[in-house]
Amino acid sequence: MGEFYFDTVLEEEIMINKSIERWFILFLSVCFLVHGNLFAQEQEDNPTASTTEGASGEGGQQQGKKKKKQADQAEQDYPPIYNQREAPGGRISMPEVTVQTTTPPSSAETFGAPNAAVLPTEQGPISSTYGIPMSVMDTPRQVTPVNQTMMKASGVVYQGYLDPLSVSQLLPTAYTELNWGMGNAVTIRGRQALPYFNGIEMTLQNDSMAGVPFSWNMIESMDITEGPANAVFGATQPTPGSVNYITKQPYFDKFRGYIWDTTGMYNQYLWGADVGGPVNDKVAWRFSYMGQEQGSYYNNIYNNQQNFYVAIGAKPYENYTVDFYGDFGTYSFMPQLADQINRPTNALIDNGLYTAGMLPPGALAGTLISPFFVPVNRRADIVNPEGGGEAMTGMLQLIQHVKVSDNIEVVNNTFFWYTRSAWIEPSLYVAAYLSGDYEVDNRTEVRVNFETPLEQTAPEKGQKEMKEYKETAKSEGDEEVKKSFWEGAIGEMLMRHNIDTGIEWHYQRNLDYFGDAFWNAGNVWSMMTTNPLTWNATMLIPFVKAIDNPKGPAGGEWQIPGAPPGWFYEPLNGASGSTDCNYWTVNPFYQHNIDWTSKFSLLFGARANFYFVDASTPPGPVGAPFAHFSTAALAPLVNISPVYKPFPWMTAYFDYNWLQTTNAAVIGGYAPTFQPNSFSEVNQLIEGGLKFNILKDKMYITTAAFTQNQILNNLGFLPNGAPLPATPTTVEGFEINASYQPDRHFWARLGYIYMRAVEEWSSFPPGLHGPSMRQLTPILPYYTGVPIAGGPFINLPFPISGTMPSSNYAFIGFPDQYFSGTVTYTSDVGLGITLGAIVMSDQYLNYWYNTKIPTQFILNAQIFYSQPKWEARLYLYNFTDEKYWLPFGLGSAGSRAFNMSSIIAGWPFWIEGTVAWKF
Repeated sequence: MGEFYFDTVLEEEIMINKSIERWFILFLSVCFLVHGNLFAQEQEDNPTASTTEGASGEGGQQQGKKKKKQADQAEQDYPPIYNQREAPGGRISMPEVTVQTTTPPSSAETFGAPNAAVLPTEQGPISSTYGIPMSVMDTPRQVTPVNQTMMKASGVVYQGYLDPLSVSQLLPTAYTELNWGMGNAVTIRGRQALPYFNGIEMTLQNDSMAGVPFSWNMIESMDITEGPANAVFGATQPTPGSVNYITKQPYFDKFRGYIWDTTGMYNQYLWGADVGGPVNDKVAWRFSYMGQEQGSYYNNIYNNQQNFYVAIGAKPYENYTVDFYGDFGTYSFMPQLADQINRPTNALIDNGLYTAGMLPPGALAGTLISPFFVPVNRRADIVNPEGGGEAMTGMLQLIQHVKVSDNIEVVNNTFFWYTRSAWIEPSLYVAAYLSGDYEVDNRTEVRVNFETPLEQTAPEKGQKEMKEYKETAKSEGDEEVKKSFWEGAIGEMLMRHNIDTGIEWHYQRNLDYFGDAFWNAGNVWSMMTTNPLTWNATMLIPFVKAIDNPKGPAGGEWQIPGAPPGWFYEPLNGASGSTDCNYWTVNPFYQHNIDWTSKFSLLFGARANFYFVDASTPPGPVGAPFAHFSTAALAPLVNISPVYKPFPWMTAYFDYNWLQTTNAAVIGGYAPTFQPNSFSEVNQLIEGGLKFNILKDKMYITTAAFTQNQILNNLGFLPNGAPLPATPTTVEGFEINASYQPDRHFWARLGYIYMRAVEEWSSFPPGLHGPSMRQLTPILPYYTGVPIAGGPFINLPFPISGTMPSSNYAFIGFPDQYFSGTVTYTSDVGLGITLGAIVMSDQYLNYWYNTKIPTQFILNAQIFYSQPKWEARLYLYNFTDEKYWLPFGLGSAGSRAFNMSSIIAGWPFWIEGTVAWKF
């Protein structure tokens, strides 16, 4: 607690001044927009907005006058605030009607009213799982829609980056690794999920690490799906799940918006503005801005970014709609690599005692000189303050819908993403230099729905007559019809079809320079006895001898063309990322949902991903090794899912999903050292589950048992210097999640997952070793596990060490059990509280399973006061001040190999506040 008071006193004045300054700038920036629109639009109150604003909390006098009437009505039928998503017609919509023909959410709703609807069954049809829009109850997969209310309740938006714990407070399977501080999707069942934007996969990333921090500015909501991708959306990389980000939509009813500011301890500053409205009855727009100036609990970590987003929607004709989305961001940041507290031991985890001491000067491995144990400041790290980076991103997306008839619709989705990034971390020596990577994706879908005529089943009566007969028979008590097998067990015959078929093509260009062969240097530096400016791996003897040496690890260290002096890359580092790559994919797909009866349906789909790849080592200095790889490959996908609904409130499903994916490099390209089998990595899911919508639609429960097979990327090298091959893994588990929202005052989400996961190194040919570690032993002496210091390196291969024997190994940095829950209560006057809890079981950090993070818990709280025109929230993170720890690499992430050279000290009790004005 001493740190908390000390930091509060030092930062209080600057926090207040910065907040006032940002509010003044935001106020001026939106005033002219408000002035230009207040008198151009009619100011009539719309019934939907009025009702939901009342649900957000009315003043004491108004509430007193209406108390009895509103209380009785609210308990029975509170007005849900729905998340926008795609309706069966293909348009972003409220339930049953499109944005063009109804009033979209009010500013209170869009900002995330605390008492909005959070039940998955209340949030409209979902297309993120199978392409075809369908309800959560009918979807044969574990899928969780997360709207603005849930995101704000768990603090997702206000962290400014994808932090490890916020989303897992809502969904335990989404326990996420730090991912260098540059992750763009949560971890699902032990591996990073694939990110999609309005249904298109972003491929300029690997393991959800895009090389830049993430921006929440453009995100309205997200659908989290557990398990591999569907036939319509496809997947280029192995995945245990996906996150489909639904971006912000234009306002069609009237001019509206909000401005907001967030200020927190440890120099956390975020602010933003969101405005929009109709141009006329056919065109509407929306603009959103978010800025960040963020420090960190950890030394020398920062993230400053500016993000601008625009959405324009139009319906020029009755049968044609078009939506345009654009985002632009600039970033200045210090990446959070494997540079937190190094040398993790049980003494550090249990008692806070750090192992100090130094290696011989210039050595990368060896025995510590005069080691000793000393208490460590949990804010400490081995970040060299001379590191850091700059980046820029851009996104454009155009989605068009043409309604050919009542049964046929054509949808075209075009997506463009651009990344330019350069950053370096000297203490580990990791450098990335991307001069401008981009991807272009276009998917055309033909959506058809129809019914197979059933007259042949009863030729004496037409379909309409048969339906009237059955209804009459039921009303008259016809026991023969009531008790029939079809009506009772299987349901009424329907033969209703929904088909989504088409073709997608994709082009991607990567010119990436990466240097990381020596980032195992994490345990070399003693945080307690040396100057941070001396933490520079380029000064170590093995690194110096690898410069301009083609026999060095991954082809040696070479100056990056166009980068500042002292920025090096390895030309042959495989999945680590150096590549000059162009590739195309052409992907036909077919997804079909048949409702055989009112109780039984079958989904099946197929996709063929045709890859055309050409990759070389990027242009470099004279003498640098060169490699080239070119291939044409096919990676198929099939899925089949029977669904049975014995009762309207219960669904049973089984899902089989099998696909082949690719072993992509760090920013999503393909390395010149890859082989043809890099394009045939199996990703399989077998899952069965039950879903319940009970207590008069107030509680939703979903359960699943599953087994997943996939491959994990390895950042490292074989004894002969070749990159490590991808390793098969198996994850088996069971989960249960429940959502409860009886009225507008209260909602809760609870979840639990158990998983057992194994790395299958024994599946490799005899003689190949097991996983590598960045430290050979969990106790002294400390070894770092790649080139051993000393030896005649010039023109000779570097010796490699640090690998385990060939065998099967349970995941490390991975809790077998995880529980989380979030509960929110909102009073009639708008005052409320949110409580969040996380409990995770033991997490081992090495393959000896004798260094571990013990079972731990984290409690968060939030106090808020919400009114139709303004809102205030106070976040109390880790309010019991638990000394919890997180592994650097989680589950099957390539970064798991650094769990014995870097551990993350969880933030202590800290406070963050948000205020917003809504208009």
